Amino acid sequence: SCKSVVEFFCEYQECFKCHGIEYINLTEQKQHVLVLIYRPDMLGRMLRRPLAREILGSYGYPLDNGIAPMLAHLQKRIGECDGFPHEIGLFLGYPPQDVQGFIKHKGQDFLFCGFWKVYANGAAVRRLFQCYNECISKMCRRLMDGESLQDVIKAA
Repeated sequence: SCKSVVEFFCEYQECFKCHGIEYINLTEQKQHVLVLIYRPDMLGRMLRRPLAREILGSYGYPLDNGIAPMLAHLQKRIGECDGFPHEIGLFLGYPPQDVQGFIKHKGQDFLFCGFWKVYANGAAVRRLFQCYNECISKMCRRLMDGESLQDVIKAA
């Protein structure tokens, strides 16, 4: 529920802050909340990549005032779209080439699908997906072994 999400972020707010992690509610419905958890410096670097800027600019994102106005525009785009705007992948760390491929091919004709649909650099992305899976497994195992989320975040 929305209340439990608010309680979660209140409980971990200091932990997130100490580790340079921020969050924003992208949309809130009766039954769900979509929250983006991010590191501002890392997100800023990802969104400044030339192809990312080109894609975001084509959807009217403000490109030169930092990430806060871009996140506000993303919130607006989510509210306007049925589902999610395709460029959300850039905010999630997807390679711009794959976001561009998804838009161009309307979600079809991809090389393979994992955490996202892959259109370029297949071998490198397969290795990345393997790293993601290993990281997820390790973090889940640590949490299941009784470590606190705070301890797991410290290691990340």
